Amino acid sequence: MDAITNLQAQHRQAVTTAGDEALPCKPGQPSRSLKQVADDILSGQQIRGQAALAAVKTAEPQTISVPVPAVKVDLYGAISVVPEGQQVQEGVYKNMDGHRYEDGRYAAFVQEISSFISTERQYSDPVRTFAYGTDASFYRLNPKLVVKIHNEDEVRTILPIAKKHGVPVTFRAAGTSLSGQALTDSVLLKLSHTGKNFSNYQVHGDGSQITVQPGLIAGEVNRILAAHQRKHKLPVQYKIGPDPSSIDSCMIGGVVANNSSGMCCGVSQNTYHTLKDMRIVLVDGTVLDTADPASCAAFLNSHRGLVDGVVALAARVQADKELTALIRRKFAIKCTTGYSLNALVDFPVDSPIEIIKHLMIGSEGTLGFVSQATYNTVPEWPHKASAFIVFPDVRAACRASAVLRNETAVDAVELFDRASLRECEADDAMTSLVPDIKGADPMAAGLLIECRGADAAALQM
Repeated sequence: MDAITNLQAQHRQAVTTAGDEALPCKPGQPSRSLKQVADDILSGQQIRGQAALAAVKTAEPQTISVPVPAVKVDLYGAISVVPEGQQVQEGVYKNMDGHRYEDGRYAAFVQEISSFISTERQYSDPVRTFAYGTDASFYRLNPKLVVKIHNEDEVRTILPIAKKHGVPVTFRAAGTSLSGQALTDSVLLKLSHTGKNFSNYQVHGDGSQITVQPGLIAGEVNRILAAHQRKHKLPVQYKIGPDPSSIDSCMIGGVVANNSSGMCCGVSQNTYHTLKDMRIVLVDGTVLDTADPASCAAFLNSHRGLVDGVVALAARVQADKELTALIRRKFAIKCTTGYSLNALVDFPVDSPIEIIKHLMIGSEGTLGFVSQATYNTVPEWPHKASAFIVFPDVRAACRASAVLRNETAVDAVELFDRASLRECEADDAMTSLVPDIKGADPMAAGLLIECRGADAAALQM
């Protein structure tokens, strides 16, 4: 009882510190302050909080038995899972991790690409393939060959050769992925950073659109847009919508291929919702430029079978109302795993180019290579305000988050679970701003809330 009472008192003190200013609200909704929202959420939490705290203290530890799958370790320490019934046969090629043995296909591939890719840009030695065997994730797959590609024409030529010889390829930009998307034990096509390779760009008009190549760092694109605004003394500064935490190291190629979002952009400003056009290199070497009507017309004619298949799939999904609703609900929240199935329900079946373009986003290079992307940028408002509020538990924080989403016009809300709060406890700067973090309830959670606007008055609307 004392712990709950003290926590509520500390919470109200923190909310008071955050201020009684009215939050931005949606039309027709009454204006409310952060303190009012939080106090409403805390109502009725005491009894449930006591029960939850008691449950934590009395819970018995449980032991869960999980079978460990068979694994294969290669010469350089890369570990691959061996599926049940799929024993690795030395020298027998299968298109599965850990089973891609050289049976002559890689030698044939190398021989053919060497006519236009110098050996200085082909790495097959154990040291450099080991270096490219991991990214920012904790996975490891050592490629048999790393090829540094310089431009779109090289990709157009390489992909049909890879298809002919049955050689899987994986694209890699910056390699900041946390899920191993930039790893392979086959051929890794690495975007070269030499000179202007894959680094060209064009700012359109007032900066509300920008065309970029996949080798540009995302943060660099924002700095280009900021320089454009300063140079031309424009009233609004723009930025790209996605704002991943790795924005100053990740590249546009990965941002598009993974449908990157970020803490503040949520779903509405991710690549899927802010990309206008792209250039796609397909496995047969065909280039589709969705901004070029002639290119679109030629593609619709030359790839009629593929287009008809996509249209038929979209029609089938849209005819199933229950499946359509499920997809819309799934993609209303952050979802960067799997293909962008929402493309099959977001666009009419008579717009196959739009469907194909949006299926490419988040496909991690498995459907083709994006050699250029044009973004609809978003305003980078100069005025921002934030508040951090600690709640007794995750459920209370989630209820507050729902109120903030449905009844206010705040721009971003990020949930901190107890593990996240524990990490903050060692940060003196953080605890000086939010004293409630130290010694918080075992089930406590926090919300980081942000508002943005063109001027200070917009933050109070």
